[in-house]
Amino acid sequence: MHPELMFVQDVKVLYISLLSDESGAVNLKIHVLKNLQTYLQEEDSRMQEADREWKKQAKQEDLKEMGDISSGMSSSIMQIYLKQVLESFFHSQSTVRHFALNVITLTLSQGLIHPVQCVPYLIAMGTDPEPTMKNKADQQLVEIDKKYSGFIH
Repeated sequence: MHPELMFVQDVKVLYISLLSDESGAVNLKIHVLKNLQTYLQEEDSRMQEADREWKKQAKQEDLKEMGDISSGMSSSIMQIYLKQVLESFFHSQSTVRHFALNVITLTLSQGLIHPVQCVPYLIAMGTDPEPTMKNKADQQLVEIDKKYSGFIH
């Protein structure tokens, strides 16, 4: 994958407009969300592999430096699209909400954004009519509360 393409102005405009357009094609929204999800999953796998490699060569590499560069790019990408992904929580199609929640879950688990931005949306998603999404949103709130005690209250 070439994450640097997500910074290209035309791609940013396209992704943001597809995610923001409430009357737009659902399959295109889902495709954008899947792209973001795939990127985050691949980046997580790559970071785990880099961690394993670093453990083999611990004295020769600086893991913090390696991770900071990569997670900085992931964080920047998610900051660009975060608002539109979160707004996708309110889409009428459950598939769109499902992929948006997956992207946010990966983003939070990788620590790419401060969770305060997601809390109101996760609370709203906790009222989703589909039990699996409701439970996943509630689980994210529990995880945030574990990491930042008293933060949710």
